[in-house]
Amino acid sequence: MIEFSCKTNEKIVAPTLNTTIQVVKIGRDSVQLCIDAPPDVPIQCEAASSRSAEGYQAQFMRQLCERLKTTAQGLGLLRLQLDAGMLEEVRTSLVQFRDEFQLLRYGVEGEMEAAVVKPRPKARKARKALLVEDDRNQRELLAGFLRQSGLMVDVAGDGADALDYLGTHTRPDVVLLDMGLPRVDGPTMVRQLRSNPDFGGLKIFGVTGRLPEEFDLEHGPRGIDRWFQKPLNPAAFFHDLAEELDGVPCGA
Repeated sequence: MIEFSCKTNEKIVAPTLNTTIQVVKIGRDSVQLCIDAPPDVPIQCEAASSRSAEGYQAQFMRQLCERLKTTAQGLGLLRLQLDAGMLEEVRTSLVQFRDEFQLLRYGVEGEMEAAVVKPRPKARKARKALLVEDDRNQRELLAGFLRQSGLMVDVAGDGADALDYLGTHTRPDVVLLDMGLPRVDGPTMVRQLRSNPDFGGLKIFGVTGRLPEEFDLEHGPRGIDRWFQKPLNPAAFFHDLAEELDGVPCGA
């Protein structure tokens, strides 16, 4: 963690993230900031993450509406692809829709259960995950659900960005790693991490729509600790994640 002391109108610059934070106004109980960052850089206020269940539900509903709007646009593209006979592109689009709807289904079911049965259990202690996923929609959805389950989550769009992050930030408790990544793919990233003693014992969960045997990685602390198949089964995913990090399943 890095601490800064700033006056009004002074700026904090993060060149590697192309992000600038300017102190606009300093009040008695709050500080007003202006943050200029690319759209793929997540910005989250920790105070906001500790809001009531009603706040979580409102946040989820906004996210749900945005995803449904994006999916409606994607279905229009899918029809154009079909009309043009672009069958390979159609298959790729269908796989993306399948994975997104699986995550959306989890979110809806989770909110219904929280409203009817009991509040979502809080994490026993703060844990941090690095989510590495090149599909932006899936990345944002899964990161949002992970945060609601009590995890602190940072994201990376490919293996190269993830390796840069791990070399410059506090080590997370777990890396959730898609395998088919641009620049540096999942298997290459795993081999680099496992050959570096600085990352000994780091939990790595592989997430893929292919068979794990195709990647020639060991199953265990010298390779992938656990595999998860796309489309994700969110209930099993969160159960095993909590069990790995805290030794108890979610809701225990």
